[in-house]
Amino acid sequence: MLVLAENLTLNDYWQKGIEYILCGQEEEAQAAWLTPFFDSEWSVDEEQISQSLVDYLSAAIEQRIATNEISEAYELVSYLCVAVPNSVSSLLRFLDLSVRSNKFSPDLLMDENLVLVFTQANSEDIDWELVDRFIRRMTSLLSDQNITAYLNFLHLIIAKSSDVPGLIVSLYSQVDLLGRSYAKHHIQIEILEACLKYAPQNMLFDILYDLSEISITGRKLIQAILYGEQCYQEGIKTGGENLIMGSHQLLAALMEAGEWQRIPSTAQQHQQNIQDFIAQNASASSSSILTSFFLNYLDDNPRQSHSIRNSIADMYSKQKVWQRTKEGLNIHHESIPKEGKLRIGYIGSTLFKHSVGWLSRWLFVHHDHSDFQIFIYHIGQYKDDSFNHKFFRDRADRAYYLYDAEVAADLIRKDEIDILIDLDSVGLTITYDVLSLKPAPVIATWLGWDTSGCPEVDYFIADPYVLPADADEYYRSKIWRLPQTYIAIDGFEVEVPTKHRADYNLPKDAIVYLCAQKSYKHHPDILRLQMQIIKEVPNSYLLVQLRANPDSLMQIYQELACEVGISMEQLRFIHLDPDEMTHRANLQLADVVLDTFPYNGATTTLETLWMGVPMVTKVGQAFVARNSYAFMQNVGVTEGIAYSDAEYVDWGVRLGTDLALRQQVMGKLLHSRKTSPLWNARSFALEMENAYRQMWEIYQSQVLAQQK
Repeated sequence: MLVLAENLTLNDYWQKGIEYILCGQEEEAQAAWLTPFFDSEWSVDEEQISQSLVDYLSAAIEQRIATNEISEAYELVSYLCVAVPNSVSSLLRFLDLSVRSNKFSPDLLMDENLVLVFTQANSEDIDWELVDRFIRRMTSLLSDQNITAYLNFLHLIIAKSSDVPGLIVSLYSQVDLLGRSYAKHHIQIEILEACLKYAPQNMLFDILYDLSEISITGRKLIQAILYGEQCYQEGIKTGGENLIMGSHQLLAALMEAGEWQRIPSTAQQHQQNIQDFIAQNASASSSSILTSFFLNYLDDNPRQSHSIRNSIADMYSKQKVWQRTKEGLNIHHESIPKEGKLRIGYIGSTLFKHSVGWLSRWLFVHHDHSDFQIFIYHIGQYKDDSFNHKFFRDRADRAYYLYDAEVAADLIRKDEIDILIDLDSVGLTITYDVLSLKPAPVIATWLGWDTSGCPEVDYFIADPYVLPADADEYYRSKIWRLPQTYIAIDGFEVEVPTKHRADYNLPKDAIVYLCAQKSYKHHPDILRLQMQIIKEVPNSYLLVQLRANPDSLMQIYQELACEVGISMEQLRFIHLDPDEMTHRANLQLADVVLDTFPYNGATTTLETLWMGVPMVTKVGQAFVARNSYAFMQNVGVTEGIAYSDAEYVDWGVRLGTDLALRQQVMGKLLHSRKTSPLWNARSFALEMENAYRQMWEIYQSQVLAQQK
């Protein structure tokens, strides 16, 4: 500490100035701080005096941060930046505290002095931990109003970093949060594009993959395809698992955009890439399991798709690192008969206004908590979701929101879950990783996208209809068939219709068909059959809901219309409804709904049947090709169920031309609300709970048999 004449210290002046500042007396503060500089009786070097002031202010700021006096810290750091305008550390602290004290403005990042200081700074002069904290705190504030300034700052920071990969990894966590919690997909894309500019070669594939995936989520489909193509090219360069992940991502972008001119050849190449990868017999990550996802949209060949999925799952299980992780968790399952409530855990990423969320909620509504304890392990979900709270979190004995597989598996083990129900199947790699760690003695898959092929999953829950009799031959998990239906609901919320025939220039007496499925279900083969129906039914029109790139969808429809021999005037393209409740109300715009193949509707089929609208579906062999068939069987309606292309067209024509038949079907559907197991979620819950008891009894008997 420097000491002046008459035992006065510089700290006396610095402290007095701070007291003035915090009282809003800026002129008095300046006078106190400037006195040591201009008092001729004090023979102290000005540079030493300046450094003393900086050190004292810095210490005072840190002290207030430690005691959470953020507003005072912000006031002091503002003056510190004036005192030392070329200090990188002070400017970073100022930015961080501006966010923490709600004083942040985009202009701060565009300040000329700040830009100049960071441009001239050396990497070692920058407090990178403080940079990381500022970036994390900025995440929730990012908007269209400040993203440009933020990106300019990122470019300055990334260009100076001596650890670009580490900084990009940090940014990735924020990008993930932006999508998961704030749905700011366009901002996610802009940040990743900034990362792409500076990323080393070994990070390009992952960034391009995520750029394509996020562009799909944000409905930037042309952009998604472009990044998907670049991702695939990187996959070709690097080979191995990147090759199949790259071709998968390109195929995903094309299917989401409805680019059916390119889909068949891309899918063929993708499947060949998978077969070549399997032939290498190398280890694989759980991400590879996803690469089989789209096969069922393209071909009804469950034996082949299951064989591929099982082979990749086996390659994944070879990973020694993951096996050690499994052993390290010290998972121990109870090995003696258990008394008391069964502990049922549900794990999934779609317990919100998603198809799985809409349908599974009724089981949680009717669960018997006197016999069962219910646990929910949300994976990668946003916590503050009123729908989730109402139907899931608030109906569980415990609910968690998790983002890490090992953490989730360990928690499931510590909660002593008896039966774990997988709701994701091949939908999310984190969930698959959890299942592969076998955190519960019994695991079953229900309601997701078919089965994942994970060797640790014991059961796949089905019913008498949704899987063919020979499915046991190629399903790795044992098929557990519930007695009536594998899903039941108590109904759907419905709003007021917003679409009317006059809106689309449809005659009042027209026969209106509707196809409301996502674009990647619009296989050209089924579109061709739908147009054949339109050709054979006088005064008929086909409404198609736009979920994809309109230009691509229009092109494929134009080509097929020309091929079949109908006018494009008989086709109407309608936009998506604003929400699910309005969508259900607008289904009544149609006289007949035409289902897709080889991937049927599921939630959309249930909505159609609930609204009393006749439909036509073609039955296949795969789980996804039999959903509509299973649901129609359960409501007692066989009119519209086709087992061939010819029957599909025939039912479409008959339902369109025979008013009495349509009315008969509508009457059956409305009556089924009182009688069908499909609309009795309470009874279904009892059947599921009975299945859980039986699964646990089987497990206990197996354990006892092993002990003898």
